[in-house]
Amino acid sequence: MEREATVTVIVLAGGKSKRMGADKALIEWQGKPLLWQIVERFQRAGFSVIVAGGPYEWAQRLKGLPVPVVADLPAHEGFGPLAGIEAGLLNIKTQPPVTCPVSHVPLIGVVACDLPFAEPNLLSWLAGQIGDADAVVPIVDGEPQPLHAVYARSCLPHLVAQLESQDKSVKSFLRRLKVVWVSEEEWQKVADPICLKAHLNEPEDLKRWQISPSGLLATRHSPLAAVPVISFVGFSGSGKTTLIERLVQRLTAKGYKVGVIKHHHGQRDTGIDVEGKDTWRYRQSGAAITALVAPDGMTLFLPQENLTAEEAVERLTRQLPVDLILVEGFKRSSLPKFIVLPPQMSAEGARQMLSQLLPQIGDPSTIVGLIGQPDATLATSPVSPVQLADLPHFAHDEVERLCEFVERWASSRF
Repeated sequence: MEREATVTVIVLAGGKSKRMGADKALIEWQGKPLLWQIVERFQRAGFSVIVAGGPYEWAQRLKGLPVPVVADLPAHEGFGPLAGIEAGLLNIKTQPPVTCPVSHVPLIGVVACDLPFAEPNLLSWLAGQIGDADAVVPIVDGEPQPLHAVYARSCLPHLVAQLESQDKSVKSFLRRLKVVWVSEEEWQKVADPICLKAHLNEPEDLKRWQISPSGLLATRHSPLAAVPVISFVGFSGSGKTTLIERLVQRLTAKGYKVGVIKHHHGQRDTGIDVEGKDTWRYRQSGAAITALVAPDGMTLFLPQENLTAEEAVERLTRQLPVDLILVEGFKRSSLPKFIVLPPQMSAEGARQMLSQLLPQIGDPSTIVGLIGQPDATLATSPVSPVQLADLPHFAHDEVERLCEFVERWASSRF
């Protein structure tokens, strides 16, 4: 009979980053320190996170991090990743758990801080494969990746024995364990290969894997941090839904797997998850997620309220890997966005609509193009006429050209 296992993620951040020439954990990537990015991603996915900061003095540099930071045990200071895993295993008993139905209690998910696309969904899935083993380790390019893997507390005696030996390597440690090896074919059904193949070890890696905050990254079945997202904003009646519908059809025909998010300002009115219905009762009882499965599909109900656009994107990508996401609404989000004006509107009407819409968007740098009335670029607004005129412009029926633009733009930012 399976038991519940507590899963805590420990992010290894104790290295000296000699090849990078700077502290990888604190180096800025996508506008934040790399370590912050990884910690926040796993926290948003519901995991408890602790950081292994290396030897005690070196770990003090991470004091400002809003999660527990543990240092190597004095007897094993500076012994590399194994010392960090040991520190994490000895501290997980104090952390609130994420539960998974597996055999060992508790488990620890190990993530190296130089894996910028480390994937919470993959780590959860790996935990579910552990059975009665000591560890679950994915294979990448024919080699084990033990620093994006799951370990049971049963491996602790073997870990200590390895640290007391002359050989402190992780590979030698794995030889002592009962390991579930997960082939690339298997784990890539759950996550994009980039999540385990992209490393930030040297300065040129930063440029290679950098993503503009207002850009798209073109990868097939992208991991959470890399999924291409673009939104379409405008007032009701502007034709956003029809436009997105046509764009989804065209992109799907080209072989893309497309996700769509619609921002709804009122209460959910699905006709299913309403007061008194079974799904509503389950949600009221405290279910973290509720699913309704019918012959024509499956509907998920998440209890989180007032999600931001970015949080909604993250939750969607955790359910199913997609190539890109189109969002209807969320004017004030940080997402790159097209302004959509009605297809038939006078120049004066378009100018008036833009003058109302642009202040609601707030940050004009997130606007990547206009769809609708050409003369609207002359509107007097917080965005100057020159800035608007310089943006790409599309008519509502130019779906093929819009599709090609999205593809080119995505590729240019990878």
